[in-house]
Amino acid sequence: MTDQDMIQATTPRGLRTWLWIAGIVSIVMGVLAVLFPFAATLATELVIGALLAVSGVLELVRAFAMRRNGSLTWNVLFGLVALVAGAVLLGWPLQGMVTLTIVLSIFFLLGGALKLVAGFDLRPFPGWGWIGFSGALSLLLGGLLLFGLPDTAMWAVGLLVGIDLIFLGVAEIAMASAIQRD
Repeated sequence: MTDQDMIQATTPRGLRTWLWIAGIVSIVMGVLAVLFPFAATLATELVIGALLAVSGVLELVRAFAMRRNGSLTWNVLFGLVALVAGAVLLGWPLQGMVTLTIVLSIFFLLGGALKLVAGFDLRPFPGWGWIGFSGALSLLLGGLLLFGLPDTAMWAVGLLVGIDLIFLGVAEIAMASAIQRD
């Protein structure tokens, strides 16, 4: 990329163009994830497994390279934990999908309970009911995911990633549209 390209990319017109491109790509990827939630769930699980495995290897290399500057034992243990967790997710992806769904379910259940309590604590502040409503929805979603296992593991993570990508794409396009024209 030349200097002129960099300058153009930082101008409102260049930024607007890149936001449109990113928005469209995000929406397309999100729609594909919603249409094919099993594939999206599996892909998400494999990416997380690969990231953990790579970070474990890098942590082990760093631990030995800097063994005189810190606690070798703890750094090696952390590296091994990350490496083993990544290897387990990569080696048994279907079980990893179930594990990720359990973690997601617990997140929704705990987060929902906290939002519900926070909503009631905010009474009579305007809008307190929306926080409580959000908490109740999170509790419902967490319960549906958890009690629907193992079936929900095959689609839940991919569907949620897809929905998130769609909203991200819409937000990027909205930002692009809001940027003033040259």
